[in-house]
This record gives sequence, structure tokens and C-alpha cells, in this order.
Amino acid sequence: MHLKRSIGTFSLLLGALGGIVGSGWLLGPFFAAKCAGPAAILAWVLGGCMMMIIALTFAELTSSFPFTGGAVRFLQLSHGPLVNFAMSWIGWLASVAVAPIETMALLNYAAIYLPFLMHQVNGVNLLTGTGVLVAGILLFILCVLNSVGVKFLAKTNSAVVILKLAVPIMTLFILFAFAFHPHNLTASGFAPLGIKGMLAALPSAGVIFSFIGYSSAIQLAGETKNPQRSIPIAIIGSLGICIVLYVLLQLAFIGALAPSAFAHGWGHLNFTGDAGPFAGIAVAIGLAWLAKILFIDAAISPYGTALIYTAGSARMCYALGQAGFLPPGLMKINRHGIPTRIVALNFVIGLFLFLPFPTWQNMMSFLVSSFVFAYAVGPLSLIVLRKTLPTHPRPFRVPAVRIFCLLAFYLCNLIIYWTGWPIVSKMLIFILLGYIVLAIYKKTKQGRLLNLQWNKSWWMFFYIAIMGMVTYLGSFGGKNIITFGWDFLVLALISWLVFELSIRCALEAEETHKQIQNAVELSHS
Repeated sequence: MHLKRSIGTFSLLLGALGGIVGSGWLLGPFFAAKCAGPAAILAWVLGGCMMMIIALTFAELTSSFPFTGGAVRFLQLSHGPLVNFAMSWIGWLASVAVAPIETMALLNYAAIYLPFLMHQVNGVNLLTGTGVLVAGILLFILCVLNSVGVKFLAKTNSAVVILKLAVPIMTLFILFAFAFHPHNLTASGFAPLGIKGMLAALPSAGVIFSFIGYSSAIQLAGETKNPQRSIPIAIIGSLGICIVLYVLLQLAFIGALAPSAFAHGWGHLNFTGDAGPFAGIAVAIGLAWLAKILFIDAAISPYGTALIYTAGSARMCYALGQAGFLPPGLMKINRHGIPTRIVALNFVIGLFLFLPFPTWQNMMSFLVSSFVFAYAVGPLSLIVLRKTLPTHPRPFRVPAVRIFCLLAFYLCNLIIYWTGWPIVSKMLIFILLGYIVLAIYKKTKQGRLLNLQWNKSWWMFFYIAIMGMVTYLGSFGGKNIITFGWDFLVLALISWLVFELSIRCALEAEETHKQIQNAVELSHS
């Protein structure tokens, strides 16, 4: 039995919107303002445009090769299994972690009324034993919902997304009408923490994390009725809508603040109730009814995003299995066309991810670096597949493909670098762990069937090592040997070098055709 094509264009668009509008809108504007002051408005514009450029490479790839869990498949088509594994592994783990982080955001808000869910340890809010149990129950419910069929999932998400969009839009109008103070934008200067603060806000305040949610449209490509039409609309449409939404939310948030909240500088921004920033502002301006609506949305919005990512991460893992990296026993599909054993595996991993990343912001920063590292798949695969398969049907095509792909790859590397060495170092550990798991699996009967093609893969190890070294020496949590400003040039040179090496080490056209044929056969098996 194979995965069913039952998702239409509108449902896929709502799925992408549902992935983007989660805990990011509830918490992101607060953390972005702490990082950048009013310049956080520009951070949302810049972050959205950067993700749009990266996303357009996937719009072409997924409309041309609409396989389930596409992000896990593209690099295998262009560069072979060993190169594909590193990005697929870390991308899958990051995708699995979204449901726990959104559940954590939900419990953070819920703890205001149910204090037994969380307690403070060294000034940090952490889940109690009861909180972990409740989190596990919520994750289990997500798995059950995802096991009854993707058509049910799409219908459920459609209703949730409409509510998720209605609440932030309503909040915008109310804050602009009742509590907008234009002088907040310039009271301490528009960019009091400089350009570096604005750039740091992209990965560490939830800006990039929020926009990453469009990826569900990629992972569900294999279950879309008309992927050539639906996928570009879903990716471009969801990002365009949410850039406007998040910019307006950030503007409304900054304008609604009392001057006392940033009297000691934007880096020390705080006010009563800032654990739930928009709800805290609503209470401060006397709109308790709005605060209640926001607390309800704080449960629905993150949980809706978690629902979508539970589906997407299962499809990524399923694609890893089809690529030969998982035991066949995990690949069983239920009568609804859902890989339930993989959903269960992701549930177990999700529970364990609460341990090393116990806070929303901590886990979110790791997710950003990991997801963006995995998203380098887009530009690296696209440029090669344009070269090796020039006549393949492409319903959507990016312009000036070589320049466009190089720019997208450079932007990926910038975002990874901006997350800082403390986070990138953890990502490198997880990549190393992935290769250890692969080495163990390679000794099994199934694993011995894998042809890893080492001669095509050495550049990936160089890429991982050089990015780690530059981040360690850089000015974002590193040794500051490569100073701010010069790091842009260094990363540009590294991006160009790795980009060219990846093209030179790509698979030949004949091997790519074999990989595609294998993917097609697996998708219909």
C-alpha cells in the first residue's frame, strides 16, 4: 500500500500557513524586540525574504519531483546517499522536535493558570514531572490524529488554521486602535542594538523559526492531488501572507508597549505578564477579554503547528526508509495510508528531546540551525538536476538558476552562522551521532546493501568542518577572531567554494536517472 494523494491546493496552502503561524507569533515579537529594538520590524522583512529565496528552490524541486518527504530525497538524486544522509538526518531530527517545542509553548501559557505544570530552576521555567506527563499525553494525541489519514488531517488543520489566522489579525486591529504609540519606534533610536542585533534576531528570536513552517508543503508533496500547481502556490503564498502578518504584529507589539518596559534599554525589555507577551499587553491596557482569547489561542495555535509537523516529520522519516536508511519493518503503512510505526518512533524521540533543550528559545535556536543546514539541499540539488536532467518537465522554474542557487546557499550559511557557536556546536554533535548510527546500521544485512559512494561525498565532510571552524572563530558566540563584517566575506568565499565542489562531485546523469526510477518505484510500491 502506498501513501494516498488526497490533499488539494487550498488544504496544502492552509497546511503551510498552519506550520508558520504557531508559537512564533505569540513569543517571537517579544524576543525580536529584545534583540533588535524597533529594527525587529526589518528583521521580519529580511528573514521572510531570505526564506522566500531558499523556498523557491524547493518550489521548483517539489513540483518537478513530487515525492513524499521530498527534502530527504533531492540530495540523493543529485549527490548520492552518503551526502544525502547528513542533511536528511539532522533535518528529520529538527522536524521531530517541532511538536515538542510547540507543546512546550502551549504549556508555558497554560502554567499561568495551572502552575503545577512548570517550576523555576535557576530563574528558568522548566516542566515539572506532571508537566512532562501532560506533554507526553499531548504528543500522543497528535500521533493518534496523524494515524487516521491525511485527508482527515487536512480537514482538521483547515479549521484550526482559520482560527489561528483570525486571532492575530484581530489582535492587530485592536492594538493599533487602542494602544499604538508611534514614538516608541524612535524613543531610543530605531536600531539601538545595531545591525548585528537585528541579524542575531533572525535565528535566536524565532524569526527564521516562524517562517520555516512552510516545509510541510514539501513533505506532503507525495500526497498532493496536483503537486505541480499546488506546491508553488502553497510555498510562495504562505510565505508572502506571513511576511505581511508578522511585520504588522511586530509593529503593533512595539507600538503598544509602555515606555517603562524598555526604559533600561531594549535588551532589558520586560513588563508584567511578559511570559505571554501579547496577553500581558492586553491586560496592561485594560482588555482582559482579549487576554483570555489570546490564552486560548496560545493552546490552539502551537498545537495546530505541532499537528502539521507530526505529519511532516513522519513523511521525512518514511522517505529516509525508502532511501534505504531504515529497517523495512518500520515502513508498514496502515489502512489509512499512514506509516504508523514511524509516527510512534517520532513520538518516542520527541519525548527525549525535552531533556537537552528544556526551554522554548533554547530548543528553537537549535531547530533553526538544523533546519537551515538541511535546507541547503534545495540550492545544491537544484543546480545539479538542472544540469543532469535538462529536459525534465519543470512546471515552476527559478530565474538565473546558477546565481539564484548560489545566493540561496549563501543565505543558508549566513543563518547557520548567526545562530552562534554554542548552538552550531550542538548541531555538529548530532551530525556526528548520525554518522555513528549509520556506521552501525551499515553492518546489518539491510545496511550492507547501501552503496554510499564515498568518492562523491568528501566535499560534504569539508563543508561541515569549515562551517564549524568559521562559526567557532566568528563573532556570534565564537572567539571573535573573524570579526563582524569580515565574516560576511569569509562566508561568501566558503559558500562559493563548497557550491562549486558540490557540482563537480555530483552524480552523472545516468546514475541520477537510476535514483529517480528507484524513487518512483518505491512511491508506487
